[in-house]
Amino acid sequence: MIFTAKRLINTISKSTSPFHTTVEAINQLKNAGFKELLWDLDWCLTPGGKYYITPFNTTLFAFRINEGFNKNDIIKIITAHIDNPGLRIKANPEHFQDNYMKVNTEIYGGAILSTWFDRPLSIAGRVFLRGETHSTPKMELVDFMKPILMIPNLSIHMNRSINDGIALNKQIDMIPIAGITSNKDNDKHFITDLIANKLNVANDEILSYELCVYNYEQGCIAGLNDEFIMAPRIDNISSVQACLSGIIESDCTNGIDLIAMFDHEEVGSHSKNGAASNLLPFVLERIYNKLGINRDDYLKSVLNGFFLSLDVAHATNPNHPEKYDITSAVQINDGIALKSTCKQNYCGDSETSAILQSLAEEHNIPFVVNYLRSDLVGGSTLGSILSSVLPMKCADLGAPIFAMHSAMETMGVSDQYNLEQFAKAFFTSL
Repeated sequence: MIFTAKRLINTISKSTSPFHTTVEAINQLKNAGFKELLWDLDWCLTPGGKYYITPFNTTLFAFRINEGFNKNDIIKIITAHIDNPGLRIKANPEHFQDNYMKVNTEIYGGAILSTWFDRPLSIAGRVFLRGETHSTPKMELVDFMKPILMIPNLSIHMNRSINDGIALNKQIDMIPIAGITSNKDNDKHFITDLIANKLNVANDEILSYELCVYNYEQGCIAGLNDEFIMAPRIDNISSVQACLSGIIESDCTNGIDLIAMFDHEEVGSHSKNGAASNLLPFVLERIYNKLGINRDDYLKSVLNGFFLSLDVAHATNPNHPEKYDITSAVQINDGIALKSTCKQNYCGDSETSAILQSLAEEHNIPFVVNYLRSDLVGGSTLGSILSSVLPMKCADLGAPIFAMHSAMETMGVSDQYNLEQFAKAFFTSL
């Protein structure tokens, strides 16, 4: 289990933006023998083959056509999202207060804003440079991999009510400080200068960027008995790693196994990169077409298929047990949480619940059915969104964590191990 925890911490340290998460996933897939496909080129697919594709350079699909594949086999899919709540840097972000260099940002997703104060913060993302033509800009990834920014709290002496709870203004309170300047004219483009120096290009070569502010603190194993993992971005890199471990380490002889890792889940999934798009149905249709299977048989396979939506769940905070359901609350290291609601914020039904509970029992994997309190409005996942464009059996499950959407989250060591074991069992035994 400790190996699994350390591997997750390592993956998190490399997954500093959605773009870097995709690169880390590709590296793991390549090391396992997966071959890249390009959307605009012909696909030559064969049973026994392992492939991946990254439309728009974030959302990633990887699949394996098992040796004994035939058109009557079902397709099994595990999904996750690669984005995290936090701060994104706006264009032309440089501004000053006295001699302090400040960076204009916006909030991405439902971050717990107060947890971003007084932490070492860095910057990662992608930059587009001038290309050979206006329609082919060159993309480069950047990760500064050192503390660059901070968001300072007011001291208690200046805000005596700070411990009573305060409303934070996203445009005032959440602006990071990058440093102190002695010459504002020289430093008026300090973020552009920083990017240009990192990429060794002239400032006017930079056309646009998508830059994430991320918590630079490293993950660790914690607790009296090493039972916890504390790290940034556990939501949802824990599920990304489970997807990767599931498809890389499982062994199946029939059907098609596929993982899908989507961007933009934290802002609703309604984008070309998100689960609400037709990307996954398009990918599946191309796979079946290249295997010589007609559309009628493809549609049969889809409706008979099964997908899991992996995303973290709410572990009971022992300081606030009143916030959780009275009979189905889940604790850290109690088992994988099957997230359920009749409102369909989470996908699934009693049939899929029965199937997955039986699968967990067969493999001795702890498994808990989890509901939220009926008087609380919970979140949602990409599961219900994807099920509306890809109708097949489905379910939402994940590892329970403390402080979901915090800049630093906590999960259980055994929960990550069990989540990865379940992903392997799903592909191997379902």
